[in-house]
Amino acid sequence: MKARYTLLALVMAGGMLVACNKAKDASEVARDTATAEQKAADNEAKVQQKADARIASARGDVRDEQRDLAHVESVERQKVADAQAEGDYKVALARCESLSGATQKACKDQASADYDVARARAKQEKASTDPKQ
Repeated sequence: MKARYTLLALVMAGGMLVACNKAKDASEVARDTATAEQKAADNEAKVQQKADARIASARGDVRDEQRDLAHVESVERQKVADAQAEGDYKVALARCESLSGATQKACKDQASADYDVARARAKQEKASTDPKQ
């Protein structure tokens, strides 16, 4: 008796499996296909829109970082140029010490003028390259 119920259960399960693989009619398949295509297109559009927004944001971040880099480079170049100008000025003053009188004064005046020009150039270079000015 038990074998009979088991056989009956197997036959019914097999019948259900066959029914699951039954072909749908063409209009139902077309409707399901169109729905699936629309959902896929909508999903792709959403994902593309999010990707575009994230890319634009990243580009903005990169532009900000590049601007910060250019600013730091300008500031640091001016510091180096100022240090070089100061060193040159001190060396020139030391050389002026070997002179006397009006010649020494003229030498010191020239060293001061050269120092002022070098600092002005450094400042002008920073102004022309610093995006934050």
